Amino acid sequence: MKAKTLPTLTLTACLFLLNVDSQAQVPLSNNILQMSNVTINDSLQSNPMQSAYEVSGYMVKERLLSEDKENIKIIDDISENDLIVVNGTYDHMHLVLSSLRLPFIRISQHQLKDVKLEPHQTVFVNCATNFPEDQARKLATFVAQGGQLITSDWALKNVLEVGFPGYVSFNEKLTADEVVRVEVMDKDDPVINGFLDEKTAPVWWLEGSSYPIKVLNKDKVKVLIRSNELKDKYGEEAVLIKFNHGKGVVYHMISHFYLQRTETKDAKQKTNANAYMLDKNISISEDSVLKGQIENLDYGTVQSANTSSEFIMRAVVNQKKKNSKE
Repeated sequence: MKAKTLPTLTLTACLFLLNVDSQAQVPLSNNILQMSNVTINDSLQSNPMQSAYEVSGYMVKERLLSEDKENIKIIDDISENDLIVVNGTYDHMHLVLSSLRLPFIRISQHQLKDVKLEPHQTVFVNCATNFPEDQARKLATFVAQGGQLITSDWALKNVLEVGFPGYVSFNEKLTADEVVRVEVMDKDDPVINGFLDEKTAPVWWLEGSSYPIKVLNKDKVKVLIRSNELKDKYGEEAVLIKFNHGKGVVYHMISHFYLQRTETKDAKQKTNANAYMLDKNISISEDSVLKGQIENLDYGTVQSANTSSEFIMRAVVNQKKKNSKE
């Protein structure tokens, strides 16, 4: 049986769906504990990866602001009802969202059946050992109506294969616990912009027993990020894929968005995180709380955290922009 290490990190403030009427689907806004400012327990700051995510959250917002001042207005306009995280077994996307200081709602797989999903929303489904088939099909309807779905690892088999048959599948080969180099394939996709200016090859952590992605419909599924190392070892190159379904879109990645650790692949990734900040043209003031965190981090750790943070933030912003035009 597959074994993945669960992180010991917990949030002191998360958004949970409360008192849902099991007989009817209801809007989330009527049934949640309203809490706009999600905070992270101070004890998390001692964890290197969590510190890296805190730093990357700052970097992402600075980069988006430099690209377009309207981006910050869009980010400030994000509400709890825009982002829904469905709990899983292993991945913990809520930790990335918290590092980005984004409000969100967390629900269980079973609560999902009672929630009225809306086309403007982004739903994150964490890697899980199982998932209700009827809820996988519900997510397909949500996407068809204009929603954005972002999934990781085992959701390939128990969400995408069930709810979106014919697009992608698990190739039945489990990965080892390792880090592989990756490269960007679709440079026009706005959500992977953060990968385009890397001064050293970006890397991806394959947690033990991750599911390689087999592309079934090559006309509709775009491989946004690939890895030759992944293909050589496990038969499939796809790291991050995208496909449109009806009016909406699905993104899926092998392994997890929230990393518990990383590895360095070359000499530059072993240097201090300040070098990565310089490569990204980002500076942090001397009196910033983040300044001390950077001193204790290496280039590769912040690089790994930043790639997933940039992807999530840009995907959320892109969905908000899409809805503002409709």
